[in-house]
Amino acid sequence: MIDLHMHILPGMDDGAQDLEQSVRMADMAADSGVSVIAATPHSNLPGQRGEAHWNRYRSTLGRVRQRIQEEKIPVTLVEGMEIFADLDAVSKLKEGLLLTLGGTKHPLIEFGFDVDIRTAFACLERFLKEGYVPVLAHPERYFCVMDHPELVYEWYRMGVIIQVNKGSILGRFGRRVQQTADRLLRHRLAAVAASDAHGPVIRTPDLTELEYVLDREYGPGCFDLLLEINPARILSGKPVIWEDPIPFH
Repeated sequence: MIDLHMHILPGMDDGAQDLEQSVRMADMAADSGVSVIAATPHSNLPGQRGEAHWNRYRSTLGRVRQRIQEEKIPVTLVEGMEIFADLDAVSKLKEGLLLTLGGTKHPLIEFGFDVDIRTAFACLERFLKEGYVPVLAHPERYFCVMDHPELVYEWYRMGVIIQVNKGSILGRFGRRVQQTADRLLRHRLAAVAASDAHGPVIRTPDLTELEYVLDREYGPGCFDLLLEINPARILSGKPVIWEDPIPFH
């Protein structure tokens, strides 16, 4: 399995707080069958901009990789950031101060939960116009999507890749978020699922329960598509596979 969204780097954001937590997260992920992890701290927020943030990311990633190798944990860490999508983000990507997933054309991006619909469309259009194919993190948690899930169908038609969170599917963020995630999955709009793990105790990288729920509720092979096939295609620069998404009426 490939987990494209994990806050495993210590001290970079609200994820792992120290190196020992990072190691525990890697070990937990490996035990549940994960072999590749994208290390994706929040980026492009105030205090997380510019060359200093980039250098800190590279240094921290190197320390975690070394420790995982020393502990003989069978996972590979690839580069990435969870980029806060504003009109400045594309420029920072082009300057190399923000990182896409595994050096591909796919940045993992997020909006504020209260993002305005027009702002979301404008930002997504800018990424696409500049040749990026964004992976949109957890749209089921955005208030505008909870109110208007049909927005995600329009984003799919634009070419945006939709990533849903483990915690959303399992009901960890409340019933309304879970219902929205369910609607996106049943309309076949989710191309990727990920842990969005923040620690080894709460919001963990263990995907065992998610595998059971996805295949039980959405059909055999759903888990493989969302956590193996499509993530591998993203990291290799290939188009994701969609199962004929169903429009909202």
